[in-house]
Amino acid sequence: MPHRIECPGIYIAGTSQHSGKTLVSLGLVAALKDRGLNVRYMKPVGQRTVQVNGAHVDEDVVLINTVYDIDSDPVDSNPITIPSGFTAEFVRERRSREPLIDRILDSYRRLSEDSDVVIVEGTGHAGVGSIIGMGNAQVAAILGAGAMIVTGGGLGRPIDEFALNRAMFDQEGCRIIGMVANKFLPEKIDELKPLLQDWLSLRDQRLLGVVPYAPILTELTMRQIASETDAEVIHGEKYLDRRISNCIIGAQHSHRLLQSLEPGTLAIIPGDRDDLILAAISSEELSSETAGTIGICITGDVMPHHTVLRLIERSQAPVIAIRRGTYDVASEISDVVGKMLPGDREKVETGQRLVKEAVDIDGLLQACSI
Repeated sequence: MPHRIECPGIYIAGTSQHSGKTLVSLGLVAALKDRGLNVRYMKPVGQRTVQVNGAHVDEDVVLINTVYDIDSDPVDSNPITIPSGFTAEFVRERRSREPLIDRILDSYRRLSEDSDVVIVEGTGHAGVGSIIGMGNAQVAAILGAGAMIVTGGGLGRPIDEFALNRAMFDQEGCRIIGMVANKFLPEKIDELKPLLQDWLSLRDQRLLGVVPYAPILTELTMRQIASETDAEVIHGEKYLDRRISNCIIGAQHSHRLLQSLEPGTLAIIPGDRDDLILAAISSEELSSETAGTIGICITGDVMPHHTVLRLIERSQAPVIAIRRGTYDVASEISDVVGKMLPGDREKVETGQRLVKEAVDIDGLLQACSI
């Protein structure tokens, strides 16, 4: 049963990992602040954590509280974290979820004291966290918060995802306030948005917005790649914020590699291919189109010849090294997600604008009785 809490909460629930929950949360905080509302942010259950003032809290808490200068206690914004081994111990020891519930409610009450609304971001799809009794639908019900379900783009896919996740929220007695379809191809919006609206309205549900796909939001930086892969920075610390939108593997003749080096390209090159590494760094000087726009990742246990390393040091290319096989490195980099960081102003401003333009804020406030 939902607990009685005076301050309304809007629970942002995704249908999958990386569906766009943080993007929607970021934009909603901006939109609601524009309406003069005092907004707080909470992520009850966090997984990817960073250390803040001696405590481990979810990185999304750091993002949103930093962007909006929200002075909430980070631990209140993220009262529960799931470190490695936690779920196994929870099941093995047959722990009760009641202490977790109390922790969430205590934090929510403190956040609510001077707030008009709390944006509550979930983790993954509706069932994530169920192993410890903290699934998204369960947490939303505990807080008595209305759920906004964030799906992918298209027609069949978002409807399928919405229907599947709605079943779990219904089971927990949690009210759904609407759906937001994210990463929608802009050229498909005019055609498919009315169809989504019709399907939802026939089931007494509301389409609250269609957020268009923006490539910049999925782009990585060399800094993110280096951090997520534990890479060694060989050269170009000051160039690590360079954006990467495409990766190529250097396994061809050097002139073929040069033809492939477009702006935003990361060249993944074995350490024993001095010819390809030289070709890549020379592209910074030979072409005005690629100068200052590419990155290089050296792979394998062999490093380039010391004369090549000296030339790297004179280049403007950020160069990192990951001492694993080229295929493994390429696979690992492909799994890195272009998360939004507090200092990435362009991504933050793009996300804010897209959500504020796409989401029906009046309809949202009406649905939540705010």
